[in-house]
Amino acid sequence: MLREYILIALNNLKRRKLRSWLTVIGIVIGISAIVSLTLIAQGTENAVNAAFEEFGTDVILVQGGTAFGPPTPGEYGLKNRDINFFESFGETDIVIPYVYDTQEVEYKSEKKYPIVYAIDTEFWAEFLGRSNFEVERGRNFQDGETGSVIIGWKLNHDYFEKKIDLKSRIKVGGKTFKVIGIYERIGNDADDTSIAMSIDDARKIFAPANKVTGAQIIVKEGVDIEKFAEELEEDYEDYRGDKNFILSTSTAILEQINNILGIIQYVIVGIAGIALIVGAVGIANTMYMSVLERTKEIGIMKSIGATNKAIMTIFLIESAFFGVVGGIIGSIIGILMALGAKYAIEAFSPGLPFLILIDPYVVGGAILFSAIAGILSGILPARAASKLNPVDALRYE
Repeated sequence: MLREYILIALNNLKRRKLRSWLTVIGIVIGISAIVSLTLIAQGTENAVNAAFEEFGTDVILVQGGTAFGPPTPGEYGLKNRDINFFESFGETDIVIPYVYDTQEVEYKSEKKYPIVYAIDTEFWAEFLGRSNFEVERGRNFQDGETGSVIIGWKLNHDYFEKKIDLKSRIKVGGKTFKVIGIYERIGNDADDTSIAMSIDDARKIFAPANKVTGAQIIVKEGVDIEKFAEELEEDYEDYRGDKNFILSTSTAILEQINNILGIIQYVIVGIAGIALIVGAVGIANTMYMSVLERTKEIGIMKSIGATNKAIMTIFLIESAFFGVVGGIIGSIIGILMALGAKYAIEAFSPGLPFLILIDPYVVGGAILFSAIAGILSGILPARAASKLNPVDALRYE
C-alpha cells in the first residue's frame, strides 16, 4: 500500500516539475549554507587544535609589562631575575626567554621596518619544534652563533625592490648581518616579513641588557600544568609585587579559542537556519497550492474509497520528498563549498593547513533535519486535504 502512495505522490510531483524544483531550491540553499558553514567552522577549530598540538600542551607563556593585553614590539616587561625565578621551580624543565621589536632594516640603500625577534640559540631547536617556522632554504642557527639572521619568506621574495637571498648582507639597526636561512611561507605578513637572530645580537642592537619581552616555560613530563600555573602565578605576583603581567597555559588559550569558535559556529548555523525556515515556508506554500489545484482530484479519490489517512499520507510523502531531495543536494553543495573554501584559504595562505573533515554526523543530521522540516511543513496542508468533504470537492471548480 505504501508503495502505491509513493508512486501517486511522485507522479503528482512530475506533473509540476518546475514548481517542485523551485521548492527544492529553497531547501537546498538552507542546507548547503548549514553544511558548508558548519564544516568550515569545524575546519577552523581543527586547524587551531593542530597548531596547538605542534606548539605543545606543556607550555606556560609569561609576558610582562602589560595588564590588559599582550606586549607591543619594543616592550620589555620581564627581567633576567624573573627568568631565574621561573627556573627555580622543580616542575620547570626549560625556560626560553625571547625579545621582539620593530627595527630598521636596510638592503641596497632601501629601508623597511619589519619585526625582529630573538632567543638564545641554545634553545633554537626547541623553539622551532614548537612553532610554525621551518627553514625552507639554508640552515638554522648553530649554538652560540652570532652575526647571522634567518629571514621570512616575503623578505626573500618581494618585500624589498631587490631580492634578498642566501648569503646576502643586510643591516639591522645599523649592524650588518649575513642571511643564512629562509623560512617557509607562513601565510601572514607579520611572520613572513620577520627576521630572526640570536638574543646576543639583539642585545647589541635594541634589546636591554637585562630585560626580555616574555618567556616560554616548558614543564617537566607528568606535571599538572594547570595546577602548577595557578601556583606559579600566585608566587610570581608576590615576587613582583604587582599584577602587571600575563601568565597563561597553552591548553587554557586553546580552550578559550575553541569556546569562541563554538559560539561563532552556533551563530552562523542559526543564520543559515533562517534560510531553511524560508525553504520550509516555500514547501508549505507549494503544498497548499497543490491542495487547491487538486481539490476535485481529492474528491474523486475519496468517492472511490480513499481514506483520510491515505490522502494525508500521499501529501506528506510529497512534502518529505522536498525535504529529503533538498537535503541531499544541499549537503553535496555544502561539502563542495567547504572544500572550495579550504583550497582558497590554502592558496592565499599556503602555510596555514585548513583541515576540512567530512563529518558524517553533520551531513546525516542536515539531511534528517531537512526531511523533518519538509514533513512538518506539509502537515497542515496534508491535513486540510484529508478533511475535504468529497461532495464539496467534486463540485469545486
